[in-house]
Amino acid sequence: MYPNFLEKLEFYKIIEMVSDFCVTSQGKQLANKLMPSNQIAEVEQLLQETR
Repeated sequence: MYPNFLEKLEFYKIIEMVSDFCVTSQGKQLANKLMPSNQIAEVEQLLQETR
């Protein structure tokens, strides 16, 4: 990924908003560790987990 790609997408603002919805500190920690992926197999697996 390009170095400033996440900043341009305001990714960290989105992660902060997601973590605000978390009730537990463990959930907030997990949300703050989220990172985008460009690996199709990983993306497909993660999408299947949400269905």
